[in-house]
Amino acid sequence: MHLTVRQITGLAVLIAFNIILGKISIGPIFASVNFGFIALVLAGYFYGVRLTALAAVLANLLAFTIMGKGSFSILFLLPAVLAGGVYGFLQKPTLTRIIVVNTVVVVGISFLLNTFLITYTNHLDFQSLLGARTIKMIVSLLVQITISYLLLSDSAITTLKKQLQLTK
Repeated sequence: MHLTVRQITGLAVLIAFNIILGKISIGPIFASVNFGFIALVLAGYFYGVRLTALAAVLANLLAFTIMGKGSFSILFLLPAVLAGGVYGFLQKPTLTRIIVVNTVVVVGISFLLNTFLITYTNHLDFQSLLGARTIKMIVSLLVQITISYLLLSDSAITTLKKQLQLTK
């Protein structure tokens, strides 16, 4: 994989945004939504599957290294690489694709896979944690679909992609 300086710089900025926005959340604790996904949506749109998966893993590692609490588990890199790769399918966004991508990430990866990994690594009851995370999943899904659609249909973002010559 040959990366240009422009790609490395763009990915570095989006990784930094992911880390920063991941620390910002709204809503009550049981249904809070953080905004780290915005950087991955943009990375997916600009760079595709492979580079977005790489960016997601690097962001995950850096976020834990810089601001991490608790113990690190390499198992949590799996959801990061999967989510990054799935967001990469937003390189050619349509409303249907935006809905499907966000559903796979929020429901399949964040809700089911992350919940399983949390219960596995912390010896918790899967069903109990799943129930506790259901409202958060629903709220997150609606917010992420809405923001992703608004972001990727914005003319400034499409113009930026053309100006950066990120499309082939």
